[in-house]
Amino acid sequence: MKKTKDNFIQIIIGTIFLCGMMVISYGNNTTLVLLVFACLFALGIAIKRYRYIIINIFIFLLSFQLYVSVRQLLHIYMENIQVIVILDRILLSIVILSLVFTSYLYKKPVDSYLNKPQWHNRVYFPFVTHGFHFIKISKFLKIAILCNVVVFVPLILFFNNMEQIRNLLFFAIIFSLINATIEELIWRGAFLNLLSKEFSMVFALIVTSLAFGIQHVVLGIPILAAVSFSIGGLFFAIVVIRANSIFPAIMWHFIINLFMVFSGLII
Repeated sequence: MKKTKDNFIQIIIGTIFLCGMMVISYGNNTTLVLLVFACLFALGIAIKRYRYIIINIFIFLLSFQLYVSVRQLLHIYMENIQVIVILDRILLSIVILSLVFTSYLYKKPVDSYLNKPQWHNRVYFPFVTHGFHFIKISKFLKIAILCNVVVFVPLILFFNNMEQIRNLLFFAIIFSLINATIEELIWRGAFLNLLSKEFSMVFALIVTSLAFGIQHVVLGIPILAAVSFSIGGLFFAIVVIRANSIFPAIMWHFIINLFMVFSGLII
């Protein structure tokens, strides 16, 4: 009975968080945003056991709202699209700083999987940690990157010539490095670790992957396409968990972002 109650509370907390990400990302309904914060405030008062995680989610959404508001000002007052995109990604660090600040207040460590990768660890199929087939992280990552090459290179060659690629190279590297590092530190670093400690790893995987997809709505991506990014987020998270390190996911994310820039999907 107690386990069922805990599971129900976790689902409620996760649902409110995802709804908060959704309404803030769309940015056009202040009433719904306030309702989300009111629900979290009420839960934080009513449920002492999960108060720390609720406070983290509250501050996470508050910082994400701040990020959305500031990025809107960037698009109003700046004209250089490359500079806007770079600054937009840097602004996401507001979210990381908010999680660090909360941990500092509660004197809890911030664990973001900043470890040396365990390349020989295995990914099992179909259940990641166990199953009838396995593959080493190093091989899994090579296959994944090869698949990305097969998908993106024809698009790049079709839509661009070498001159255009050379002109985009500096921007592509800077954008990809900043975006991959900050997004991974948020979703597969601090927040995944936080949720997995307070709840189950499965819950943490689902919530962080869905939220990672939803946040792309802010960038003007349609909701169905944005949610499909959650699949990528899930694979990034699997790599982080099995390698016990965020660095392989940052590397993979960086390569995908490079391909996206050269394919014309970023600017």
